[in-house]
Amino acid sequence: MLPLQRMKITTKQLYAGICLCWVGIGLAGASVVLAQTSEPLDAPGSMQSRVTAADATLPRVEVVTPAESDDALRRRESIAKSVYGRDELDRHGDIDLADVLNRLPGVSMDSGSPRLRGLGGGYTQILVNGEPAPPGFSMESLAPGDVERIEVIKGATAEFSGVAGTINVILREPPKTLQREWRANANYRAVQPGGTTAFQWGDRVGDLAFVIAGNLGRSAQGTDFDSERISRTPAGEVRAQAIAGRDETRSGSAQLAPRLQWKWGNTDTVMLNGFIQQALSISNSRRTIDDRFGTPSVTVQDQSEANTDTAVQRLQFQWHRKWSDGSRIELKSSWQDTSRKTVGDYLGWRADTSPSLVRHTVTRFDEVRSSVGGRWSQPVGVEHSLLLGWEQERRQRDELRRVWDNAQERIDSSDGMPFAAHMERSVFFMQDEWSMGERWSMLPGLRLERLLTRSSQMGSEMENVAHLTAPVLHINFRLDPKGKDQIRASLSRSFKFPELASLMGRYVLNTTYERDVTNTPIAADRAGNPSLRPEIATGFDLAYEHYPEAGGVLSVGLFSRHIDDLIRQRISLETVADANVVRWVSRPDNLGQAVSRGFEMELKGRAEDWLPAWFGRDSGVQLRSTLSMYTSHVEQVDGPDNRLEAQPPWSLSLGWDRRIKNTGWTVGASAVLRPGYATQQTDRQLARRSALRTLDAFAMWRMDRNIQLRIGLVNLLAPDSETSQTVDDVDGFSAGSTTRRPSLRALNVGLVVRF
Repeated sequence: MLPLQRMKITTKQLYAGICLCWVGIGLAGASVVLAQTSEPLDAPGSMQSRVTAADATLPRVEVVTPAESDDALRRRESIAKSVYGRDELDRHGDIDLADVLNRLPGVSMDSGSPRLRGLGGGYTQILVNGEPAPPGFSMESLAPGDVERIEVIKGATAEFSGVAGTINVILREPPKTLQREWRANANYRAVQPGGTTAFQWGDRVGDLAFVIAGNLGRSAQGTDFDSERISRTPAGEVRAQAIAGRDETRSGSAQLAPRLQWKWGNTDTVMLNGFIQQALSISNSRRTIDDRFGTPSVTVQDQSEANTDTAVQRLQFQWHRKWSDGSRIELKSSWQDTSRKTVGDYLGWRADTSPSLVRHTVTRFDEVRSSVGGRWSQPVGVEHSLLLGWEQERRQRDELRRVWDNAQERIDSSDGMPFAAHMERSVFFMQDEWSMGERWSMLPGLRLERLLTRSSQMGSEMENVAHLTAPVLHINFRLDPKGKDQIRASLSRSFKFPELASLMGRYVLNTTYERDVTNTPIAADRAGNPSLRPEIATGFDLAYEHYPEAGGVLSVGLFSRHIDDLIRQRISLETVADANVVRWVSRPDNLGQAVSRGFEMELKGRAEDWLPAWFGRDSGVQLRSTLSMYTSHVEQVDGPDNRLEAQPPWSLSLGWDRRIKNTGWTVGASAVLRPGYATQQTDRQLARRSALRTLDAFAMWRMDRNIQLRIGLVNLLAPDSETSQTVDDVDGFSAGSTTRRPSLRALNVGLVVRF
């Protein structure tokens, strides 16, 4: 602290000295001018008297414009866009961004990934500062203190083409004044305690502002599991096994995110953002295999360990210029490198405790992404605001997997041979924000996109090109001029490109069964499909919104999506060249058409406004709830349950928090309920998921304006989870597996200090 204080005082003294020099020069000049006047300084009509009289008759006036609330920003948007700023991010003292997203209306979390309209897997677009999130990115790696705001856009626009919508995480901008913040968290879920510590320092020196954010974290978790599976050998013998085991994962991460902002006059702003993250994880698994009937397994017990080292480096540059007529231009460029190395060891034992297999694997992955783009907005008269934008993106992905079985390296199309994939994406979009009086506004737009993918392995090259056109139209009608009640409607065409990994034509053999024997459909090999076409969705959205005087919102809406060229994983028998046998292979394919429809209702605000019979005035209770109901079906798959992947029939979230007056304490709880459901993936594949019931509670104490303590209890109900999958053979035999795991409770204690 002392060196910083001395440095800060010295800087102020230096700055004050410069200011005094300028003041002295100004006073000297003023004295020369005054000396040349014929009036004495103390004369009644002198300059000093006139200044004094002016000061006496014109009192000082300060104009302070309060920041708009999140609900006010949402109300005046031309599209269905919700903005969650620092108030919402700090309200509950959450530990990581995943906790914040899980509480936001209309957002659900599934396996650590956020989704809108119950749709994940690429239907929900995830952006960080307007750029696609890196491969393997987890919201748990970001602390709420590093985030300026979260933008949730439901549906597609010309600028953001997510089928279900877009979640854009905007990182903290450099402050106008000195800000320092330290966050610490200790938690326990299983295996061993974990925790994070984060520091953020921001300040401004003249026209240059900066913020440096650092984060260190460590986590651990582990669960026991048991599974049952039934399969059939190529000779027709039915085999059944019961497997009991345990999985444990320990991980640690460190990240640094410096950001610079330079304002050049009142027209230009230059920003430079950096991000460096290093993560290490160790995963261990132990299994015991019990043969119920059929030929006994060669391996009756095994254990494996995988050490993964992941590094992410990102650099972003932005330049903004604005003119007095309201027009703006923005140019941006970014570069990102994501690399991952995994070293794995596997050891299996026979019933006589002799080794059945000793395997060592090394997998390397590297993806480099670069992009350039720009946006230009221009007011056209009073009613129109035109926006034009473009973007050019390139990605290069390289992979290499090496495998040694019993000290002998395997060389085939999937192991020991390098694989490369290349992607080029070109985008142009335009939209016109058209204000037709106080009540009507319209936002027509058009997006043009071209995607080129190319993959190469062992001298062979595959290429795929897609051209897409996506028009959109958003209409907003305010029932009153202030927009307290309004209706939103939109028609859109959007698309979902296949993941780069899905376009890779390489095989990845399932090591549960050796390559010289036929595997089972529940242990299928994996392969990509370079011929995949993008999914194209035609959407319709209609919503009514009401904004009470005291804040909050009531929203009721309907949506529909018709999807062409739906991508699904197909499991079928194929002849594998490396093995010279027929094996079951899971490969993505454009299956056909699908339709998804839903109803969504959101309510949040003061409890006394919505339930006056239960809550008195100034109760301090804030309510929030979301009810979502979904229905979907895939036309090429027979029902029932031919729904879209991982889309539940309905979802309900309820939450409340209360500030206890004159104590500094805030308490609250939230619950999420989802039913169990089945998904008929193809005519032969069926997947089931158990119900989800979560209950979280927290208590936060603001000791003063700079220090707060938070205690959180996560997953208090802790129900067991169960997943199953069955695959029917051509003669009707069903191979399947079922896995059960207990979910884990967790305790979090967090401290935030601002100084």
